[in-house]
Amino acid sequence: MKIDTLNALQGQQKIFDNGSARVTEAKVNPSEKIAQEVISAIYHKDDPVLPANHGTYNIQGVIDKNIEDPEVMTARYNRVMDLFAFGIGERAVDLELGYQSGIESLSPELKNKDWGFSIQDGELAVIEGFDELTSDERSQIAGTLKERGVEFAAQSVADAVIEMIELERGPNGLSRSIGRFDVNQSNFADIVDLRAFIEDYQPGAKYAKGLINPSDIESRYSFAGRGIIDQVAAKADEAFLYKG
Repeated sequence: MKIDTLNALQGQQKIFDNGSARVTEAKVNPSEKIAQEVISAIYHKDDPVLPANHGTYNIQGVIDKNIEDPEVMTARYNRVMDLFAFGIGERAVDLELGYQSGIESLSPELKNKDWGFSIQDGELAVIEGFDELTSDERSQIAGTLKERGVEFAAQSVADAVIEMIELERGPNGLSRSIGRFDVNQSNFADIVDLRAFIEDYQPGAKYAKGLINPSDIESRYSFAGRGIIDQVAAKADEAFLYKG
């Protein structure tokens, strides 16, 4: 998938901005004057300041840190957009199928209680909502969902989300966009409720309104990254925010 195609669909220039210098083509000029110009162009305030008596300076170190090869950058953004638009959704299909199968075997009372689920360090986590759950109810929910493959599917979704967020960060490891959020295997369940995510993509729900064919589960989860990132933006810390 090409970035320019997705630009028109999602406004990529708004989604992805990591604050790093963007260079389409660079040619090395050995002269000291050009070297100093390059230093000025790519300097950021949080880069280390050299002492005044520093006689020699390796410009390549700064270039390597702040400038990304255009082909590498394009491949990285293509992967981020693929995960945002399709990769997460493809995994969400299996997640929903397992979830729907699982809750059908629960009692109406338990099924209708306010609870959620997610994944944390490879383990399915049951999230208590407004309704209190007994330990037996938690075990019943977790056991039923695991039997339907929900734990595996949830891990697959989490892997895609974490990859997308981490990959969006620039060479400096920072971002002004989705990469600024701190989402990892250990805190995923604290940030993302996968039951709420699934419910938001049901026919007529928050992210599935006006579909031509609501029964087409694959089409419902197009651009599923949006539903995930809305939860992430509400709960995750901005630990990797670029402030330059």
